[in-house]
Amino acid sequence: MKKNMKNINIFSIAFLIAFTCGLLSAGQLDIPEPDALPETYLEGSKEEKGRQCSKDVAPALGEECSFCHNDEVTDFTEKGNKAKFMTRAAMAIGVKCNYCHAGKKQFTDKLEVAAKMFKLSEMMDIECNYCHSGKDVLTHEGKTAKTAMLLQKWAETGNKKCLECHVEKKQFELNFRGWEILNAQKGLLGM
Repeated sequence: MKKNMKNINIFSIAFLIAFTCGLLSAGQLDIPEPDALPETYLEGSKEEKGRQCSKDVAPALGEECSFCHNDEVTDFTEKGNKAKFMTRAAMAIGVKCNYCHAGKKQFTDKLEVAAKMFKLSEMMDIECNYCHSGKDVLTHEGKTAKTAMLLQKWAETGNKKCLECHVEKKQFELNFRGWEILNAQKGLLGM
């Protein structure tokens, strides 16, 4: 009886892995795909960055340059430091500010996912580039996280579900349950 249960569990895990790989290749996660980001976004000379900010950043935020910069544009304001953090996140996923922002205190429908992702990165003590490295490009860790998000229905259940397998704020250190699942998958994949 135990052998049959073990075979059923192994079969179930194998099915989930195959199913998840199919979903990953089909891109069927409830996370919207970003718009294309030019390779030179917010790079170059101070003047070039200024033109890009005036053209893309300020309109998306519905603010003037002084919202983020001091008068001499030599330092960031408190809001500017937050914008600098968000800009690094946007560049990690390969998007511009208007991916989430649509003017002063107005947001696109993608803000909900972004807010969950920011909370997740804070909870796990990582930056966005730990999983994301541009449009449609995930790091190895990002692919693993996407698989787990699919299996755990992250879009519906949220970040707290992650802690069933991970230790809080340890850059994805696994707890006992997480190691059990990982080892079961490695065994199925012959690793």
